[in-house]
Amino acid sequence: MNNKLLTRDVGQLPAIKRSPMSFYSLVTIYIMLILAPWALSYIEGLQIRGWYEELVTLLSISGMAMMLCQFTLLNGRVDAINSRIGVDNSMRVHNKAGEYLAILFFLHPFLIGLPRFIVAPSFALDNLWIMFTSAESATGVYAWSLLIVLVLMAIKKNKIGLSYEAWRYTHSVGFVAVIILATHHAVTVGRHGRYNLWFDVLWIALCAVAVSVVAYVYFIRPRSVSKRPFTVVDCHKGSADDWYLTIKKDADFQFEFDAGQFVWINTSGSAFKRNEHPFSIASSPRSLPELSFVIRNLGDYTKQLGKLQTGQRVWVDGPHGVFTLNARNAQGIVLLAGGAGIGPIIGILRDLKNRADTRPIRLIYGNRNMAQMMFLDELIDMAKNMNLVTTLVLNDTPDDFPPIGFQGHKGFINQSVIEASGEGYNTQNWDYYICGPQPMVKAVETTLQQLDIPQSRILYEQLGF
Repeated sequence: MNNKLLTRDVGQLPAIKRSPMSFYSLVTIYIMLILAPWALSYIEGLQIRGWYEELVTLLSISGMAMMLCQFTLLNGRVDAINSRIGVDNSMRVHNKAGEYLAILFFLHPFLIGLPRFIVAPSFALDNLWIMFTSAESATGVYAWSLLIVLVLMAIKKNKIGLSYEAWRYTHSVGFVAVIILATHHAVTVGRHGRYNLWFDVLWIALCAVAVSVVAYVYFIRPRSVSKRPFTVVDCHKGSADDWYLTIKKDADFQFEFDAGQFVWINTSGSAFKRNEHPFSIASSPRSLPELSFVIRNLGDYTKQLGKLQTGQRVWVDGPHGVFTLNARNAQGIVLLAGGAGIGPIIGILRDLKNRADTRPIRLIYGNRNMAQMMFLDELIDMAKNMNLVTTLVLNDTPDDFPPIGFQGHKGFINQSVIEASGEGYNTQNWDYYICGPQPMVKAVETTLQQLDIPQSRILYEQLGF
């Protein structure tokens, strides 16, 4: 396959783009970035004290860099970055880094005072109290306290009944406040900041970039989204637990996507309210100007989708994601869908059908019961003209399971089901696409790794961030 851009005609591949960075490549780059400020300070000869002090300095500087990366490299909404690293990779690192960041921030004042606790515990307690109450440390204490509250909210948001919209706003606004407070603390109290102007400039510049990215997402991007309205064509129950939503362009503007991508949909009545939710596109590019979505009825927002009115205006931010067929050279494809994860998977299948793809394609589609299954008639029709075999995986199976035209398995998507899907083929050169709830995606990815499937052949998109 050459590097010439291809058109969107049926039978041709999408425009060629670079394949997304692997998860491990992203982690490697991330570690290098968060260590870079400390390495620069070391090169400048600023690391001149004992090993414990330098360890605390390393953790402190790296923690600041981690926090700033959360809103720049791992923001999840900057197309120029996401198109290269992938949104799911970005969010995976973002969430895990957030856990380590919370630990580093919480331990920071105690690590500073630890030597004093060992030598003179009574004096150390006094020093710790002074540290927390002095005016000099105020911004650091505010940042420390606020971060603890934000982390607890993120962990307990479902249990305390915090809506998705409220969590997004508090998460973003709160962490902007933490960034600003922590930066002020670093340049006024931190050893390097007090004695080295270039270190002050570095932190202030990185802080400005991080805040600018958040401002772009919340204030600048909505302006461009407002110029690309859609209207609701239909919203009906596609299964016992899933909505099938179709919207259509409501103005003359350019909109293209690749099968498997997702968008943020705003149904609030204004593009500037940012009351939006991410949903994967279930249609193929050939269906434009219409877009369709499979949305599982889970939270407060999704339960209200049935109230959408035909002709109601909505806004779309996207497309996003690299869960696509672009820049791939697989000899076969295995699609693994769990629940509403069938959304982008059926979009990919529709695109493959439109292009009359002749490669072996295997779909493994899991749900709790038959009432949750979607597109079964369409899948049977696809199999007539494609090298497609579909295996249905259910926890609760009826007496007549599997239906005619399908293979079946009771239980979960496991190693035996995956191995059987590629029987008779050398599957090392196949691509594996996984989409579903986070536990399902993680379990299937682990199974593929145990089967020695190269990581570069595994693409995934988990439902929810």
